[in-house]
Amino acid sequence: MIKRFQDKKSIKKLFNFTFIFTATPLLLVNFKAFSSTSLMVSGHAGIVGQATYNTPPAQSDYAAFRVPIGMLLEARPTDNFSLYLGLEYAYNNYPGPSTLLGQNSESAANPTDKINAYSLLPFSNSLNISTPYSQNVDVPTLTQAYFTYQTAIGLISAGRMPRNWGLGIWRNAEWSPYGSLPTTTDAVALYTDFNAFDIAIYVEKYGKLSGGTSKDGDATAYTIEARLKSDPADVSSSGVSQELGISFSKFSHSNSNTSLNILDLYTKFYISKFFLGTEVLYPSGSTQSLNYQNLGGSSEAISTDLSKSSLSQKFEGVFAALLKMKYQIGGNDNSSIASVEKSQKLLGTNEREESHVIGFWGGYASGGSNQFDPNPAAGSNISAAVMNSNIQPSFLMFNNTMPAINGMPGGAITNSTFIRLDYTYENPSFGSVGPTVVWAALNQLNKNNFNDCTASSVSVNSSVNKMCVGFSRDLGVELDVSYRYTTLDRVTFGVDAGYWFVGQAWQATGQNAPSGNYGLRTSISTEF
Repeated sequence: MIKRFQDKKSIKKLFNFTFIFTATPLLLVNFKAFSSTSLMVSGHAGIVGQATYNTPPAQSDYAAFRVPIGMLLEARPTDNFSLYLGLEYAYNNYPGPSTLLGQNSESAANPTDKINAYSLLPFSNSLNISTPYSQNVDVPTLTQAYFTYQTAIGLISAGRMPRNWGLGIWRNAEWSPYGSLPTTTDAVALYTDFNAFDIAIYVEKYGKLSGGTSKDGDATAYTIEARLKSDPADVSSSGVSQELGISFSKFSHSNSNTSLNILDLYTKFYISKFFLGTEVLYPSGSTQSLNYQNLGGSSEAISTDLSKSSLSQKFEGVFAALLKMKYQIGGNDNSSIASVEKSQKLLGTNEREESHVIGFWGGYASGGSNQFDPNPAAGSNISAAVMNSNIQPSFLMFNNTMPAINGMPGGAITNSTFIRLDYTYENPSFGSVGPTVVWAALNQLNKNNFNDCTASSVSVNSSVNKMCVGFSRDLGVELDVSYRYTTLDRVTFGVDAGYWFVGQAWQATGQNAPSGNYGLRTSISTEF
């Protein structure tokens, strides 16, 4: 669905051949001419510093620093026509492949190099054995460049646009100072809203710098999204609303003989003090792409065509699901979960009401024992799923400074089942504080012999690491505590601390049992 993902406050200025610039990161500036053409600026910025100790599998210590900055320009010449341009930048010194991105921008060989220009496809994060898939350091990235035009039949859009769906386990355009770039696609789209029902149709061309990229631009997807929903005003007035959505995408890439059918369903229910959200992702199809090594795909290239593997593999049993629930304890008769969430997006801490909220997450991403294999056997299928890296149920266990080890979760969730229980108390005087408990386990185990995988070495600069871990299902238990305070100018200060009782799944063959992993993270961020 085509939508704006940031709530904005605006200050409108009128000028006659003169521009007035207001330089502050905390305001939305709208320059307006007598011609009625307006320019609106919104964005976000943050500073994140974190230190983690005894990070498995090599008991590494990391001191990491990240500065994400983003800006979106909207020009509106008429009431029916808008132009959007979005840029993202994120300096970081994270070790190796820092953040698993849907974009994977500029992480391949030069796009004119047809021999090494592997194609990046949906759910894949690896290009080849030696290329990292993290966001570029010190390189601004064009994430949005599209227009919208309102017609009698609906909203027409074309260009590179943000894509958000359901709870975000596949398409996720929600910004977080700890997360990755927004999911985008290069597409032509038609969105029609029938009040209680809306539908969107996309024709997507996967090209350089777009979400789920393909360097040769031969990848195409046809997507339809449909939703049943209540009136948006209902949730504000009564705290009650519901959404049911279904998305189907037909993706094909001829150069790697890839054909995928991607089904995604979600529900969201707000019922006064209770929230329930679910999403299920089910891709199927076949591929000869080398991009799926981290999900059990083949790593052997055909000598005459290095964009293809030597065998064709089917996607069978690939499945991911996420459940979220919240319940508000106490509060006055007019308070609701929906109003609490809205106030957290729009208001400073001392403008909000006191609240007590209990939360629960349950997540599942299928795995495959061949994820751990150095060379998957002929006829083996891909059964592993991977969630969007913005799904981060805990601070340490699913941390984006973790090395990328096939079959193991880290910066993105794969081959795992997890449960999270949290409690948040917010007081307008001092902010919000809350403990979190997370338990997780592997779904499929490493069945390799010791000599078939690397004993102890991991390259942080590689998106594919085969290692002798994953012989136990136990990923461990993590205890986190977080604190947040937002000023009236919408600047949020955050502190996260955690201790992870690392499970035996991370014990490498021939090595000592993993020690406890602990860390601290601080952040300052704003959305304007």
